[in-house]
Amino acid sequence: MIKHNIIMVGCGAIAFRWLDHITKRDDCRIIALVDKNPDNAKKYSERYNLTCPIYEDLDVALEKEKGDLLIDLTFVTVHHQIVTKALKAGYNVFGEKPMAFTVEQVNKILKTVDETGKKYFVMQNRRFIDRVAKIRELLKSGLLGAPTLLSGEIYVNADMGSIRNSFKYPQLQDNNIHSFDMARYLVDGKPKAVTYHSFRPKDSMYDGDSACDAVFEFDNDVTYLFRGYNGAQACWTSWDNVWRIDCEKGSLVWDGEGDVKYQYYEHSNDLFNGKWFQEGVFKKPDVVRDQHDGALEDLFDALDTGRTPGTDCKDNVYSIAMVLASIKSIEEKRRVEIEVNDTYPYLVLK
Repeated sequence: MIKHNIIMVGCGAIAFRWLDHITKRDDCRIIALVDKNPDNAKKYSERYNLTCPIYEDLDVALEKEKGDLLIDLTFVTVHHQIVTKALKAGYNVFGEKPMAFTVEQVNKILKTVDETGKKYFVMQNRRFIDRVAKIRELLKSGLLGAPTLLSGEIYVNADMGSIRNSFKYPQLQDNNIHSFDMARYLVDGKPKAVTYHSFRPKDSMYDGDSACDAVFEFDNDVTYLFRGYNGAQACWTSWDNVWRIDCEKGSLVWDGEGDVKYQYYEHSNDLFNGKWFQEGVFKKPDVVRDQHDGALEDLFDALDTGRTPGTDCKDNVYSIAMVLASIKSIEEKRRVEIEVNDTYPYLVLK
């Protein structure tokens, strides 16, 4: 039975991840594709045997079609326009990260969510990597004690081939939010402040800064150290980071691709008594499920049941806050504090 009649806006490279899942569901129907370049939409229409109309203008699509869910796969620079327009038209919205490009846009979106009573969920698929969930469960169990230091590094070399190449901070304003969202999800923390340094490496393919070092402070006394470089010439890491988590009674390491390994002492004084540590491992599954499938199943289930998912915009504001506070820290060359409120202004950077 069809529950969701969907308008999809933006038919770029990421659209197949969404359509692969949605077109296999028996409760969804794509009623329109919207893209400024209709050839992009036509390509996906043919690939997935869609019979829906194609529009170049969202306003026209909203006027002519009657749906209940809009999926925003456009560039971050226009997310706030698409999302607020859809919410005011009576649509719930699923969208790609990051939710917005500025603090003002974040506040406008969240204000519109409250005014309309509609839902806005953000795609953060890295949370649905099986080992990410297991690391979070392990830390919450207390076996390693409370986490104190979280370190994540990402060294990749990718031409994103789009408007993102001209961003002032191309990695920070696009992909880094995955790292930031994973970090706070892993240790169940919310950001309080950041000190961020960025730079443009010599001969970078990007116009702006594509490398950085950062120190984030979380509300649960965890310090998160992040180092990123999009443009590394060799010795690349996983796009999901290389992680190390140090806790009161042990430590954990994960290369973002394979097994997770951890070591711990059963008692706080074991090390001083000469007792050796215990070891554990989370093996990489033989069959790795696509993260987007898990994420989309969660979003649709949340929409159908009325529960609030972990990637609801009111939670995801903390992840985009890390991005925007980092930019402010770079430009003002100082530590920036993060404040998130239940009412307008929802996000304040100090």
